[in-house]
Amino acid sequence: MDNDTIFPALSESEMIMGKYRGADRSQMKRAIAILTNFRLLIRWKGMTCGCFTHSSYSSIMIDSIDRIDDARLQETAGIFVMIFLLLGGIGLIIGGFVYKATQLFSMGIGGIIIGVLILIVFCCGNKYKYITFKGPFGSETIVFEKSTANEFEIRLSKMVHQRRMHRFIEQNGPRSLLEPSAQMASNYNIDMEIK
Repeated sequence: MDNDTIFPALSESEMIMGKYRGADRSQMKRAIAILTNFRLLIRWKGMTCGCFTHSSYSSIMIDSIDRIDDARLQETAGIFVMIFLLLGGIGLIIGGFVYKATQLFSMGIGGIIIGVLILIVFCCGNKYKYITFKGPFGSETIVFEKSTANEFEIRLSKMVHQRRMHRFIEQNGPRSLLEPSAQMASNYNIDMEIK
C-alpha cells in the first residue's frame, strides 16, 4: 500500500481490486480511483495557491451505480471544420493564382495552416476519455487516458454486476436464480393443443 490507498474508514473485509489515476474535467484536480470489492473510493487532490495541497474523498457503493457512460472529445465537429478549412484554403490559393490576388492567396495559406493545426490537435490530444457514473449519489466524472479508462470501465462494470447478483442472492436465496419467473408449459399441454 502507498499514500493513495490509505483511505478513511476502509473496512477490514474490503479488498482493493484496482487503483487508477485520472483527473477532473478541468484537469485542475488529480483523481485516484480505488476500486474495492464493495465501494468505489475517489480521492481528489488539488493545489491551492500553487503550493498547498488539499484532498477530498468520495465513497460510492458499487451496487448503487446505475449507469456508466464514456465519452471522448467531440471529434465529428472538429473533423468537419478541418476538412472545410483545408478545402477552402486550397480553393482560395487556386483563386489567388487565377485572379492574381495576393489577399486570396494569403487567406488560403492561413486556412490550410489552421486546418493542419486542428489535425495535429486531434492526433495528439485525443488520448483522454471521460467516464461518468450515475446513481442515487448523483454523478461523478473522471478523465482517464484511453487505455486506463477502458480497463477501469470493464472492471467497474463487472464489479457492479457481481455486487448486484450477490445482493439479489442474499435477498431471495440461491434457488431464485434457477426458478423461472413464468411457468413453463408442460409437454402434455403442448401435445394436447397439437391434436
